Amino acid sequence: LRRYNRNWNLSSPVWKKLIQQSTLNLEEASRLRSFVNSVTRIVDLGFSTVHEMELRVSIRRCFITFAMSFRDNDWVLIGRGIPQAVILKLFSAVLDDNTDPLDILNALETMNLLQRARHGTTSNIGYGSDDDVKPSTFIENPSFVMQDSLRAIGEEVSKRFAPAFLPEIDDYTSFYQEILDEQAFHDRSGGDLGGAMKFIVKQFSSKDLMGSGGMHEKEVHELVAACLIDIEGRINKSIIVDAYRRTKDRNKKIKGGDKLEEYMAVFLPSHLIQSQAYSSAGELLVDAQFIRRRVKSLGATEGTRKQVADLLELRREVAKDPSRGPKGSRSSTRGKSNGSTDQVVDTSLLLRDGCRTIVDQVERLISNQKGSAETLGMAICLSTVGEGLMKGKQPRDAIGRLEEALKMYQSLVGDNHVDVARSLHSVARALVKLGDSKAAIQKFGEAASVYEKCNATMHFDSIANSQNLATFYVDQKTWDKAADQFADVIGKKKSVYGEGSVSVAKTFNSYAILLAKHQRIDDALVNYEAAKDTYEAISPSLLQDQDFVIKCRYDLTLINLNIASIRSKKGDLIGSIASYEEGVHGLREYASAQKKLVKPAGSQDEGKDGPHMKHLVAALGRIGSLKIRIGDNAGALAAYQKLFDEVDDSSAKTARIERAKGHIKVASIFRQGQGKQHRARSIEHLREALNIYDDVYGSEHKDTKSIAASLQQWISEKADGKKRLEP
Repeated sequence: LRRYNRNWNLSSPVWKKLIQQSTLNLEEASRLRSFVNSVTRIVDLGFSTVHEMELRVSIRRCFITFAMSFRDNDWVLIGRGIPQAVILKLFSAVLDDNTDPLDILNALETMNLLQRARHGTTSNIGYGSDDDVKPSTFIENPSFVMQDSLRAIGEEVSKRFAPAFLPEIDDYTSFYQEILDEQAFHDRSGGDLGGAMKFIVKQFSSKDLMGSGGMHEKEVHELVAACLIDIEGRINKSIIVDAYRRTKDRNKKIKGGDKLEEYMAVFLPSHLIQSQAYSSAGELLVDAQFIRRRVKSLGATEGTRKQVADLLELRREVAKDPSRGPKGSRSSTRGKSNGSTDQVVDTSLLLRDGCRTIVDQVERLISNQKGSAETLGMAICLSTVGEGLMKGKQPRDAIGRLEEALKMYQSLVGDNHVDVARSLHSVARALVKLGDSKAAIQKFGEAASVYEKCNATMHFDSIANSQNLATFYVDQKTWDKAADQFADVIGKKKSVYGEGSVSVAKTFNSYAILLAKHQRIDDALVNYEAAKDTYEAISPSLLQDQDFVIKCRYDLTLINLNIASIRSKKGDLIGSIASYEEGVHGLREYASAQKKLVKPAGSQDEGKDGPHMKHLVAALGRIGSLKIRIGDNAGALAAYQKLFDEVDDSSAKTARIERAKGHIKVASIFRQGQGKQHRARSIEHLREALNIYDDVYGSEHKDTKSIAASLQQWISEKADGKKRLEP
């Protein structure tokens, strides 16, 4: 309506179309009992009211491109928005040379598909001390956000058949003629090229970016990265650094270049990682010029934090990549990056090099500004790098940085300061990883002493220090000290959070897990039951977020399963069965709640491969086994039947093997019975078990052979029995 004519009235054609489509939406909603499709239809109706066909196509595709490119972007999520300079660069790659990307951006804003961000948009850019660049304001160079609901619609629209992304025509579509006209336009213009998608030719094949399933996230992020550094073609490690370096002068010359520079400093590595260009991301994250520009743009503290976060994200994504090498080679992966040749990404080496370079660049920047590197900013940088190296499983490198940070904090703020206590705690954790028990205990004690002198014993970090010390005592099997220390931690948490709190329950649970790990099952059972009682005592007023409630109930379910396991070991079979059944009930509730939750776009449904399903199958198997032990064969058969209902050929291998074991147990129960029917059913179940083992392990596996031999014996016995009955 706004785009058609700001002086519209009730007789305007667009208003009539809106009323017609809304009427159909109500009719559809009355049948579906949901307005799930209504807003998407209104958005599609808005596109259909644009009469210029190429403009309509361009607006729709730019809308989808924004939604897909910035779906999880932090600046969009917090309302800061994407700078106009970034959007125009991206749109210019999507549009042909005759279409001004600024016109498309203005059209999207007019249609309320994009909105201007109103806060946090003034840039803190600093290209360097010798540059005279004034920060942009949101009025001069605005940033844009997209509402969550519209972003979700854009992601759904992107799944339609490319390149048209047109909706399907049904009984509730009032603008079907416009859809047919646009499809005819695509057919006449040859699809991609006529639809103003020049980047398909210049950078990606239509199969890569827009296959029959719509736009793909991997290629979209590669497109964004290529646009930011002005690459025409595939990104690979041999060109990434040079291409990035050339953008420095270009960014200074364009309008809003300071915001573009800041966006690149923050998000360019993330786009590369999400496009699976791991080797290119690694090259960029260890490049001194990139890190220098990142520190100048974001400052020493934020630049260090973002650098370490990106290095750890790269490590996580490489570890998840299915093309990585054998498990023994944890630090590297071999697979095809977006370049044409195989690349090896050694994430441990990249983490060390990237952390070393960020420390050097921060030290250089602070020394130039302050005349000395011994500042709080430098200390924060060193401690952040040390923590990052710890998370990256590099404790030997971490200990050096953490000790440097500790000395600097002591020099700057004195010995009795909370930051000094935090540093001592971090050093102690690193020493534990290195196996230096004596020094670790000393540092834990020093940290506790400093917290006490600062009157901060109830501070979160102080309690964490005490809990880590308690865990260390458990690992050292000094049980009395561990018990006293955990009692102290639980007492502090009760004082801070209240007796019925999630934090207290988690502490009981953590202590129980450690005790069970060291075979202290009596003490473990006491603490598991304390954790269960605490979870059940949590006030409903503390459980407002539905996702958080589901996670707490899942934790309680796992506690029930652990209690059941310990009771089984102690010989309390009835109590164990009761706890397992309680756990099964909780797992079913969790599965049901997960289905009702709104999933983030792009997330995959775990289905039968989720951890809760593995727990459910194992628990049902244990119930069946325990009921056999107490002589309740009918109850065992019922439990195993529930297990069979949960597992099929699409389930995980472990679940299928659990089902096979269940068939063997059931076969044994029927074999104990009398009569032909029992013998026939026992053979039937044993054959089911053999089929599963044969499918999973193959016919030559020892277990498969053993089951096959038993089956043959049972069949022979059945035949012999039948012969004896003959006259």
